[in-house]
Amino acid sequence: MEIVERVYNNVVDTFAGLDPLHVIRLVVIVGGYIMMRNVAQKYLAKKQLEHKLKESEAAKQNGQSVNDSTTELLDAADESDATFGWGKKTRKRVQKQQQLLEERLEELKRMQGEQDDDKDIEDLLEE
Repeated sequence: MEIVERVYNNVVDTFAGLDPLHVIRLVVIVGGYIMMRNVAQKYLAKKQLEHKLKESEAAKQNGQSVNDSTTELLDAADESDATFGWGKKTRKRVQKQQQLLEERLEELKRMQGEQDDDKDIEDLLEE
């Protein structure tokens, strides 16, 4: 019982000592933190996606496997979709991301098909 009384007294003392100025200051600080965190998350997700795209382009030019970079791109795109919204901007952003992913997947399928064709021809030439 003593612990419950201490907790109750501490909570009551904490909220009893708040005046309107402290409440406003607390709301502004917490609200500012939430806004800045959302902006920073969007910016970092965008930078990460750009970095992954640059890596995949470099890998494609060097002739390395593109499948690993594709999964990383899809994961990065999923992470950037983590922000939730209802407005027109959100719908346009999601549509743009879907178009980019579809174009990228089509390009990868074409490249993989070309690689498979080359392997088939090599098998025929060896025999």
